[in-house]
Amino acid sequence: MAIATLPIVLSVVLAELAVGGSFLMWLVDRGGRAPSGFLKLVAFVDAGAIAAALALVPTFPGGDLAARAQIDAGRLDSFGQALIVVTILVIIQLVTTFLPARGLRIAAGILTSLAGAAALGIVAIARPGALESDPIGTGLGLAALPLGAVAIGGTDGAMLLGHWYLVTPKLSPGPLRRASLTVVAAVALQIALVAIVALRGDLTGTWETALSVALALRIGVGLLGTLVVAVAAWWTAGMNTQSSTGLLYVALGCAFAGEVSARVIFFLTGVPI
Repeated sequence: MAIATLPIVLSVVLAELAVGGSFLMWLVDRGGRAPSGFLKLVAFVDAGAIAAALALVPTFPGGDLAARAQIDAGRLDSFGQALIVVTILVIIQLVTTFLPARGLRIAAGILTSLAGAAALGIVAIARPGALESDPIGTGLGLAALPLGAVAIGGTDGAMLLGHWYLVTPKLSPGPLRRASLTVVAAVALQIALVAIVALRGDLTGTWETALSVALALRIGVGLLGTLVVAVAAWWTAGMNTQSSTGLLYVALGCAFAGEVSARVIFFLTGVPI
């Protein structure tokens, strides 16, 4: 059943990248010092990611295959419909980067982030397990995906922002430090969530399966690795933005590996990490 859930995993990770990127774009733009070229680039990357996520929807399992994979096909269909809405909003946000209307761009960013979080919430409750009989587990699942979006999308956005310091040396390091700190906060919350899951005993079964490697990758690389590198990027941003950007490349690789591992575990076992 791992093959059946693979399209879902890829679609969700791509959606997280787009939603998190839209959120970081809004956050940096809100400070009033975001380079216009950076906003356009992030918006294009987000549009490509969400379009790829939407393109994977027809490959989602349905009927008996979804039932065997313990996936709620109805909620999965709802996620596909929600992705259409998010895609439209991401495109609108992209268009606003070419318009001299910052207020409209800010509003588009808020709507895109909220709609994206809602879409991720929909696919979270399509996870396997007795959802209705485990409200705490469901709540953790609802929190896990949006946090993952800020972690991976925020890291990608921060890394792209770092490139603008190469062509605009006098640009204040404030936006880059704020972006890096956003990633640090998101990963710290992810670690807290995993700690709660572990205290509930939900990871015991996972360690005893072949998914133990994915779990180790999630915790060691996706969480601890990303946190250490993101903190280093935040720390060095005030001294050397080039070094900070290089660290964010590493952080993006760690975050991507961690999110893929986490979503594989999530859709196979129902454990939200």
